Order: sequence, then C-alpha cells, then structure tokens
Amino acid sequence: MMKKIHYVIVIFLFFCKSMPLIDDQQVNKMGVEAFEKIKSETPIEKDPNINRYVKCVANQILSVARDDTGVKEWEIVVFRSEQINAFALPGGKIGVYTALLKVAKDQDQLAAVLGHEVGHVIKRHGRDRIQSQMVAMGGLEILGSILGNDPTIMGALGVGAQYGVILPFTRSQESEADIVGLKLMARAGFNPTGAITLWQNMKDASDKQIPELLSTHPAPDTRIKQLQEKLPEAMAIYNMVPNKPQCK
Repeated sequence: MMKKIHYVIVIFLFFCKSMPLIDDQQVNKMGVEAFEKIKSETPIEKDPNINRYVKCVANQILSVARDDTGVKEWEIVVFRSEQINAFALPGGKIGVYTALLKVAKDQDQLAAVLGHEVGHVIKRHGRDRIQSQMVAMGGLEILGSILGNDPTIMGALGVGAQYGVILPFTRSQESEADIVGLKLMARAGFNPTGAITLWQNMKDASDKQIPELLSTHPAPDTRIKQLQEKLPEAMAIYNMVPNKPQCK
C-alpha cells in the first residue's frame, strides 16, 4: 500500500513539473523581490577590487550559460558578511558573501560555486521547489504569501538559510547543478579541478565554522566523489578553450 501511495505521489509531482503551476515570469519576479529584500538587510561591499574580481568571474560564467528563463541582464552584488555563502536567483540575480572568498581562494574555485548556483537557476530548480511547496501548502493561495517574501518561499528560491528556513535542493537537483556548473566553468575557461579543491576547502572550513553552503548542500566528501567522476569530460572541454580568463 505504501509503495502504491509513493508511486502516486511521484507521478503527481512529475505532472506538476511537466505542467507548471507558475511560469518563469512569476518566478523571476519572486527572485527579484527576494534579492531586493536581501540588499535592504545586508551591507554591500564597496571595495572596487573585490567587486571587479567577483564580477569578472561571474560574467565569464554567464557568457557561456544558455538561459531561456527570460532574463535579459544579470545583477551581481557582493555582500559584506561572515557567511560563507553565495547564491543565484531567478530573475538574474547573483549574490556573493565576502567570507566565501576566504574559502574559494582563486578564480577557479569561485567559478565552481557560481557555476553550480547559476546551474540551479537555468535548470529552474527554484520553480520546481516552489511548486512542491504550493502542492504541500494547499495550492495557489500560497502566491499571496510569496508577494510578501514568505520565509518558506525564500528557502525554496535558495536563500532561506539566513532566515532560519532550510529547504535543501533534492539529490537529483544537486547532481544536475554540479554537472551543469562543472561544464559552465570549463566552457568559460576556468580549470575544473578548482571544484575539487573548493570542496576540500569547504570540508576544512567546516571544522571551524559551518559554511552556509553546507547547510543546503550534500557533504563535501559526497560532492568531491561525484565531481571526480565527471572531471575527465570537463577537462576535455576546458582544454579546448583558447583564451583563459585572468580574474584577480
């Protein structure tokens, strides 16, 4: 009986994904509103060198990302915070916290983070999670709370950890974002081995401080193993890129 119920739930969620309850325009609006909320609550880093560096890496990733969610232009903001975190939101928004730069220590490692987060957006993982929340909370009436930046929706978009709401992406979404992110950084000319080093650094950092990224992502050892399996393919892509970026 339980297996039958589980099967029905899986079919229902697949149907919801195939027949979206909300469209890209609505989700993009939610992402923009969530980003404005974060900007109003979090100090923005003004150092021109830090901003130039982060935007150099982010724009290189975005230059090779195939995004058909309706975003015309991306906004990249560096936040001054001790959170070891970064995120990308529907609607073309990227946030990077300065503490992340102590763990993602070079352009390749930062590209690994941003490639992964952008991967979530272009694969519409935020939309899928919002739809799951809509089903769980009773349907379309949840849209009313979305407009008020409901913490649950912030979590579904991928920025809920700082508001005490942690809604991890599913294992399949994480794996998909890993693969997309690894290919994005390779196409952009960033060395994919930086992704392995990044998660080794994350593992080391967790002995001193639990990075926000680890609250919503699989354990570093799991991630490292999965990335190592995909590394040969990514390196082949990387080696074909003639002009490698120099973001410093």
